[in-house]
Amino acid sequence: MKKSDIDFLRSEVARHPYLVHASNILTRIDKNDKPDILEQIVPSYLAYYKSNQVSGFDLPVVTKRVKALNAYYGVLHNLGLEGNKVYSAQTKFRPSVLEEFMALVFRDFLELKRQEIPAPKLSIGSVKAYSNLYFFGKDFASFARSPELGINVKDQDFAIFRKVALSLDENKPMVANLPVVAIECKTFIDKTMLEGSVATAEKLKAGNPYTFFGIVAETYDVSMDVNPAYSRIDQIYILRKTSRRGVQREIDPAVVLDLIANVKKHLEKPWSNIEQKLKSTGLLI
Repeated sequence: MKKSDIDFLRSEVARHPYLVHASNILTRIDKNDKPDILEQIVPSYLAYYKSNQVSGFDLPVVTKRVKALNAYYGVLHNLGLEGNKVYSAQTKFRPSVLEEFMALVFRDFLELKRQEIPAPKLSIGSVKAYSNLYFFGKDFASFARSPELGINVKDQDFAIFRKVALSLDENKPMVANLPVVAIECKTFIDKTMLEGSVATAEKLKAGNPYTFFGIVAETYDVSMDVNPAYSRIDQIYILRKTSRRGVQREIDPAVVLDLIANVKKHLEKPWSNIEQKLKSTGLLI
């Protein structure tokens, strides 16, 4: 591996914390974890990353991003990184590719929003997202004098979120990451995973009803008898339009385009402005 390549990765991760896959690669390098594999991964990742230095959300741009993603996945497949035989599941090596891809897709959109609405506390990436708060005290006396504030969170693979400070009485403020978009990224989704995501959607939307909650997975391994429309999940995007046991296809840019369109629609429509909704569309929810 070239030192200049590793230094470049370190500088990019330092500037952009949402580069979780690049960070994962650096962790493997620092641990000297399968250096023969890393010798092939690093240049392939750099080619993929540099192909993503484009701006926009139209079909040509998304197609270029997806083409680079498919090529990088192809390299990982050829190196035996489809399962957990090279790097353990705990490293989240391959899953972190999709988490980072979400950030690469939406980071330009976030910058455009920051130009329209100065919002330095708005961020993207994986996060412990706020779900609800609660009050407690060590005993009745401490509760009566000044209750303490607790915050429950849920790990999210990708989110667009804003940091908020919450405090009670004279207690020190606590920082919470309030998501407006929360996306779970999965290599595949089965029934157990889907049930977990359904529960997460319920919790996050209880904390903020204006959270868009989606699942992005490569393949779908849930019985066709199960209908996720009855949940609080806004949409499930299956990038390869197949199951693990089906014909393996490349990731389809049309699915990514649908995801972008739905997220943009959510962030650009009125939320709780009932008067505006009434006059513009007549649709209040």
